[in-house]
Amino acid sequence: MRLLFLGNKEECVGFALAGAESVTVESEEAFARQMEKLLADSRSGLIIAADRFFECYEKRFSKEGKKRAVPAVVFVPSIEGRHLERDIKGYLSGVLGIRF
Repeated sequence: MRLLFLGNKEECVGFALAGAESVTVESEEAFARQMEKLLADSRSGLIIAADRFFECYEKRFSKEGKKRAVPAVVFVPSIEGRHLERDIKGYLSGVLGIRF
């Protein structure tokens, strides 16, 4: 199983140092193309992405992602300081794919 991170160049450096495979994406279109590839790859285990791509993921991939457990997709705060405007219950619900 692969541990992957999607973000900008600076964010990728940090995750690469932690042992994650890094994929540099600068735009929502690039993010969507990479997510399609990674979601289709049976070796993908955990995909971590910068939270600025959360809305793009929700629009294009959330239905598909909720139907299966692997790969798990998690969003982390980006280096630019953008954060998800959700409470912890809503955040965990989205990450885990369950409703509390």
